[in-house]
Amino acid sequence: MSGFIAVICGLKSEAAAIRSSLSAAGVDAETARIAVSGANAARAEDLTEGLIAAGARAVVSAGLCGGLDPDLKSGDLIIGERVVSASGDVILSDRKLLAAAPQAARQVAIFGSDDIIDSAEMKSRIFGRYASQTVDMESHGAARAASRAGAPFIAIRAVADSASRALPKAALGAVTETGGVNVMSVLIECMKAPQQFEQIAMLGRESGAATETLRRDFGDVFRRLLLALDL
Repeated sequence: MSGFIAVICGLKSEAAAIRSSLSAAGVDAETARIAVSGANAARAEDLTEGLIAAGARAVVSAGLCGGLDPDLKSGDLIIGERVVSASGDVILSDRKLLAAAPQAARQVAIFGSDDIIDSAEMKSRIFGRYASQTVDMESHGAARAASRAGAPFIAIRAVADSASRALPKAALGAVTETGGVNVMSVLIECMKAPQQFEQIAMLGRESGAATETLRRDFGDVFRRLLLALDL
């Protein structure tokens, strides 16, 4: 049976790590169509709709996420078993795809946020209020589109910043609409407040650990999903 899975990322760097992982795992490139939302839920929703219309058999939200649960650490692989949002979304991942995911990966609830969650205090409030262990900015958009279309959905992500990590101001406007990083903007903000250089470096190390997890593990998880869908 032929077909492909839509993979929705927020950043170009996430997409690159995923492509590398799929190649290393020997996955046929035709079975994954990767789209980059620029960490924007509305864009993720539109991209998902388009890929479903083009024949996607399932939808995967993939990339990095922020930790809300203090037990999660940078580099942990997580599987989203549901996505919730402040607007009232509660979208469950497909049971067959969840069963196919590796048991070693922790299954969690993902909070889909339209705004950057930049402080440990905000993370703690969301963790308590929404019972969500991680946060990202595109899973809820992809999940909404998949739910409307009746397409199987799951999220595969790696934790970057931990629950105790605050994001420096220099990082807040760093992501471009196309999913790149505006390095000049980061440098300008850091020069205004030089203490941010160390904070950015620490965030970079955590993001690097999460990206390496994606590069190492995503391909194997994706192969499991293909088998579950008989693709």
